[in-house]
Amino acid sequence: MDGNNNQFGQQSYARELNEQLSRSYQQPAQDYSGQYGYPQYGTPQYVYPQYGMPQPPSFDQRAAKKHFSKIGMSYFVFWILTIIAGNAAALVLYFIDPDITDNYLIRILAAILPMYLIGAPVCWLMMMRVPAEKPEKTRWSFWQIVGGFIVAYSLMYLGSIIASYIGAFIESFFPDAQAATNDVQELVLTGEMWVNVLAMVMIGPVVEELLFRKLLCDRLKPFGDWVTIIVTGLMFGVFHGNITQGIYAFFFGAFLAYVYLRTGNILITIGYHVVANFMGSVLPLLVLTSVDVDGFDEILSSGDLYAISDFVGDHAEMFLLYGFYVMLILGLMAAGIVIVIVTLARRRVIIKPGRISIPSGKRFTTIIVNVGMILFLIGGIFEILYSTFG
Repeated sequence: MDGNNNQFGQQSYARELNEQLSRSYQQPAQDYSGQYGYPQYGTPQYVYPQYGMPQPPSFDQRAAKKHFSKIGMSYFVFWILTIIAGNAAALVLYFIDPDITDNYLIRILAAILPMYLIGAPVCWLMMMRVPAEKPEKTRWSFWQIVGGFIVAYSLMYLGSIIASYIGAFIESFFPDAQAATNDVQELVLTGEMWVNVLAMVMIGPVVEELLFRKLLCDRLKPFGDWVTIIVTGLMFGVFHGNITQGIYAFFFGAFLAYVYLRTGNILITIGYHVVANFMGSVLPLLVLTSVDVDGFDEILSSGDLYAISDFVGDHAEMFLLYGFYVMLILGLMAAGIVIVIVTLARRRVIIKPGRISIPSGKRFTTIIVNVGMILFLIGGIFEILYSTFG
């Protein structure tokens, strides 16, 4: 057991969660720290009667499933309240003025205010009733933070590439499907700059990191890093409600969970999220507003080399800006791959076990097969199917 977990055992979480998840302790042992060199953390020790060595508590699957069910139910309520409140707001706006939703600002506010003002606070209150364990704070250097962001963005972009191929594959069988469509991206590219900055760069990342990293990771951490990383990525991806966003959100969310577990600093993941959204919502808008894509496509399709040459010469700054953006993305992808390879080769990826270990044959049934998680996943998958085939 590491020092953080033992220290945490002195807090109220240990009393509550141990009662739920660990009911079959053996007899307390004496203090063996002097004999065996164990650090003395002030927490009870438990022993194997035949060996006199510390014994972990037995696994209580029923209590663990209840723990995961509370988590799933909190985010299911978040999802359902967001949909209900969002549709109610849209209905009210329609009765006020049927054309009011043509306003980009109104469309954005109608989409995010019900989520952030109604769904998120209720989810927060529900999650506060679930026992939590905070990760140990570790200071990262500036270059570690920069390297972490490069990897995070590379994984997100890799996820978007995978999503585009999966979407194209689905649409090859279902021509009317919208599997390769990113509704948010399309909304961004037709929107106003300051609205994108406010909603998707300033507000969105803060709320999502508090909900899906701070709240969620703290309550998954007792079960180990792998459970925390995978479940966080899965829930973050499913919550986005469509295939394209869901896939890259899984990669992005899973890695941000790892960063939060290693640093214990939510400000770092918020910063990653802010910069990633800026690069995904503001930069493309800056580039595409300066690039006459339709005009270039029209000249390009004509096949007239002189006309193409003249167009490029007349819009040199435009093409330089677009080329810089493309090179930036490719450079980040290449750097991310190198960092991952070097980090793995040097074995610097740290994955810690949890204070509570779920037996390998019971992981799926414990984490997924419970009322709360089933409702959350059914709701999210329904929204994904509806956005794809509806």
